[in-house]
Amino acid sequence: MAEVNPRAYLARIKNVKKGVNTRSKILEVIKSRPLTLKSIAEQVGKSSSSIRRHLKNMEAEGIVKSQRYKGRIIWMTTGVGQKAIEEVY
Repeated sequence: MAEVNPRAYLARIKNVKKGVNTRSKILEVIKSRPLTLKSIAEQVGKSSSSIRRHLKNMEAEGIVKSQRYKGRIIWMTTGVGQKAIEEVY
């Protein structure tokens, strides 16, 4: 298991170990390039609905953002999310 990302802890929800680990994996896969929800779910090994819920919670706290690109919605880290990734590595 990769190291837990400090930005995986959210202020608005209860942080359980499983959720923090999933959010850390999400941040790991999108740190180098934006990806679609489906791609993130495949790489993390969770359902699309689970990943969507985590992304929406992280978006509400400004860690990730979505953007329409070539007819698809892609997810990427924001400056806040990227800074936290750089602090870990």
